[in-house]
Amino acid sequence: MRMKIEDVVKTEDGLVAISSESPFYPDGKGGQLGDRGRIGYVEVVRVYEKDGRTFHVLKDALDPGEYEVWIDEERRKEIARHHTAQHILSASFMKIANMKTLSFHMGEDFSTIDLDVHPLPEDILKKAEDLANDVIMENRSVIEHIVEREEALKLPLRKPLSDKVKGRVRIIEVEDFDLSACAGFHVRRTGEIGMVKILNHEKVKGSLTRVHFVAGKRALEEYRKRVDVLNRLSKKLTTSIDEMEMRIDIILEDFKNLRGDFEKISEEYARFLFKKLKERAERIGNIEVIYYDGFKSVGDALLKILERSNDVDNILLIVKTGGSYQMASQSLEVGKLIKELLPKVKGRGGGGKKIGRIIADVDHHGLIDALRETIEK
Repeated sequence: MRMKIEDVVKTEDGLVAISSESPFYPDGKGGQLGDRGRIGYVEVVRVYEKDGRTFHVLKDALDPGEYEVWIDEERRKEIARHHTAQHILSASFMKIANMKTLSFHMGEDFSTIDLDVHPLPEDILKKAEDLANDVIMENRSVIEHIVEREEALKLPLRKPLSDKVKGRVRIIEVEDFDLSACAGFHVRRTGEIGMVKILNHEKVKGSLTRVHFVAGKRALEEYRKRVDVLNRLSKKLTTSIDEMEMRIDIILEDFKNLRGDFEKISEEYARFLFKKLKERAERIGNIEVIYYDGFKSVGDALLKILERSNDVDNILLIVKTGGSYQMASQSLEVGKLIKELLPKVKGRGGGGKKIGRIIADVDHHGLIDALRETIEK
């Protein structure tokens, strides 16, 4: 197979080969993925259409001219499996619960359909998935029909024909199950799909449900990946897969209890530490600066102590966590103080009346010097 490259231009996508006629199917057309392959010895990484011409994003440089073309046929087959699986799955939701598919998107890892309903009951998900896989296992014919628009309008299409569609129309029929206008790749028989598996679903755009699914070899790969993860977890938790959920529930409950104990211990230690830190506080003007650099849980507890205490006038507490400093005070206007500090420490941050944060590449001594310059000015 040969094709003519009329021009090669550099764009924000990279080097792009432009052709008026191309055997490469473009990304996004009909909601599906586009072709990949090579023009000459140069790999094509993306394909799109614009102004009636096809644009091929290249991995390396290429001169205009005629070239042999190789298209990844296995990728095409997998795209066809996913696209036909989408027709079957969408038709299944329609037949089971009269739910319409409003949009379809095919990704490299999974595909999605948006249904005109929310919430989506779990039993409907299972019934639609079961029906779709029954149709796949029955190995029904998938037939392409090319008809005039007027004839297409008379057919019982699952989705009404768009006003944008003119002239002859390509109709994809899944034998005795679905009839849809479509320009994408499809298998010849449903058995070629292998299986379709719904992965999850989520609410989108207010009142729609997005269903994530895989089909064909990707379904097998997804199943293999999840089984491998379950087997590894089973070994780590020393329990069978069937009892894993119960085992994890026990671990989570233990963790919840331990975290509660840890927080209580941190608070107890923070109360003791606050007194010690206060005794060796650094005075700047009439302000006592208490500084702590250590465990985050203890730092959080110190901030709570300052917030709840009455005997903390003219105290500024600074807690270092990672690359940031939290500041809190009952008597100082912390947000205003931070605003004055930011130019001096070349940082960013902000805060309210009693608490705030600075993110800056400055050490303890640099921060204290900046505080002294600000407070004692």
